[in-house]
Amino acid sequence: MKGVILAAGFGSRLARHHSVKHKVLLPVAGRPIIDYTLEAFAESGINDIAIITGHQGEYLERWVGNGSRYGLKVQFIFNPHYRMGNALSVYAARHFSKDEPIILSMADHMVSPDLLAPLLDVQGKYSALAVDFDFSLRQMEEGTRVLVEEHGSITSIGKNLEHWNGIDAGVFRFWPDIFEAIDQELSEEREQYELSHAVTRLINEGGTLQACDVSGSFWHDVDTWEDLVYVRKAVSGDNGTITERRAGIALP
Repeated sequence: MKGVILAAGFGSRLARHHSVKHKVLLPVAGRPIIDYTLEAFAESGINDIAIITGHQGEYLERWVGNGSRYGLKVQFIFNPHYRMGNALSVYAARHFSKDEPIILSMADHMVSPDLLAPLLDVQGKYSALAVDFDFSLRQMEEGTRVLVEEHGSITSIGKNLEHWNGIDAGVFRFWPDIFEAIDQELSEEREQYELSHAVTRLINEGGTLQACDVSGSFWHDVDTWEDLVYVRKAVSGDNGTITERRAGIALP
């Protein structure tokens, strides 16, 4: 199984609060945000990773390197169109996937091996999404909403759904049909091409997106300064979530 991490965006809501060159290099309990997700992939046995970069990606490349210190093989793929939406960053990984399923995570979503495990256990050639049904108020306000039917299939996904029952935890298991859906999106002229629109197209055209229940698993989406303050408290043990871990190496 291969992993893809999207790290191409600006992180504009956090940028005015710090001088760190890339959002996911901001420290949490002495380690950059990206380290937690990379370690979760390594601990889950997902060792072949592509990180999709865009805005100031050279700083991220300098920090992560070839991934060997995480026990990973990491390559970087630059998306020159990163300003036009995250679907194009996913699309940049189409040759890396080589028609195999991929586990895809957003770089600003700190995740744990517990969250990845259900996605790795999925049987069958259909796509899946980690869904939290026991979400916090903070996650509800900031997260992408999903509507999951009784049989476990996701029928709707989006920020502004009126009828929904779960929150997108930011990690997908995709088969190559997601690239076909993005191809179709690209045939329509738009200012932005978002992954949620491609996923909606996949669903509407008969594809299956299965919900993997990750309720109770550790994950945090770090979009704002308030998110960063919250997750720093959680990881340092103030909320009893997980214990602090330090790398023993200088932060960028």
